[in-house]
Amino acid sequence: MIVDPLQILAHLAEKGTPPDDDNAVLRLSSGLSSSFRRIAQETFPFIANGGGDLQFVFGPYGRGKTHYLKALAAWGRRHRFATAYVDSQSPFASLTETYRAIASSMTAPGSARSENTGVSGVVDDQFEDKSLDEQRQIITRLKNDRTLSPDFRNLVVAYCSAIHGDDEYLRDRLDALLTSRPTYPVTLGRLYREHRHLRRPIGKLSRRNAALWLRAIFSLPRILGYEGLLVFFDETEANLSHSRSWQRQTHLAHIRTFVDHMATGAFNGCAVYYTVTEDFIDIARRDLSALSQRIERLRVPEMADALNPRAVWVDIEELTDPGPRDRRFFTELGTHIVDIGREAGIDTSDVQPLVMKLELIADRCTESINQGRVRDFVKEAATVVATSVRG
Repeated sequence: MIVDPLQILAHLAEKGTPPDDDNAVLRLSSGLSSSFRRIAQETFPFIANGGGDLQFVFGPYGRGKTHYLKALAAWGRRHRFATAYVDSQSPFASLTETYRAIASSMTAPGSARSENTGVSGVVDDQFEDKSLDEQRQIITRLKNDRTLSPDFRNLVVAYCSAIHGDDEYLRDRLDALLTSRPTYPVTLGRLYREHRHLRRPIGKLSRRNAALWLRAIFSLPRILGYEGLLVFFDETEANLSHSRSWQRQTHLAHIRTFVDHMATGAFNGCAVYYTVTEDFIDIARRDLSALSQRIERLRVPEMADALNPRAVWVDIEELTDPGPRDRRFFTELGTHIVDIGREAGIDTSDVQPLVMKLELIADRCTESINQGRVRDFVKEAATVVATSVRG
């Protein structure tokens, strides 16, 4: 975790994005206050009460889609949601891959405990600092739950009982089953023989139960006592256009299945945010129109220009106010970067000249026809500020 302001500036200057630190990500968010306020007032309570939400956010490269997801993840963790940030390629090659991607990337709420990653880490976090009686209550709640598939529920109960009984060896083997680690094969027959107390059936991830396990892992954080789960897919199908036709159709079909499960309420206590470039919808129209028909917006002539930040298929510009076509967006962003420079040791007398330099950069970016100018602004502004610190 990066906390040194000079290191943050160096990261911004090199990458154009803040480091993976919740505070740094949130303080460098420009134009997102109204969206986050709406999500906290509408979406979060809906999820916490068992609802499900889905949104595809599109925009050009460099516009800030990744930052939006990371800021929303940090915002969610502050509101006691578990999160899963997936940026690996092709998690929808199969539903088993989708499960593995989510299970391995889950993170417990609170940046201070970000080391508790993976589905088992989320369980561990909920058991930390709990009395034995409180741990037993969580286990009882899991045993009595009827929304989880029996084989998954028994697996989680067994893992929680291993925590409760401080059985490190059993925990490691059950963790391999929970995350479906291919490098740690576990034989169920041997597991039963060595641990006769285990409830049956205990399951293994397969193509047959992948959809049920996805449903279960979405519901699990809420059952454990968190507010719910937020899942973020960051341009995971970016190379889809370069794959073969049958591969594209397979990926898109799995995404369609995913969308259908969300639409029918099969996935509870979760929200899914998926960032894509705009050509994703063109690929869907060409290779699997059943997907595009499910997510793209109806074009009613009299409402063609109407903004709708609650739509399933939404432009990132609709979520940002002010946006990059407004000079205030870059002015606000520049102010955040200067504030980091102050913490890094900029002399007070250098602040005003520095602000004037950033205003010139803001003017240039506001007038630019390049829609991906946000990342370029951050790199240039952070370089100027970092140079002032060193100078």
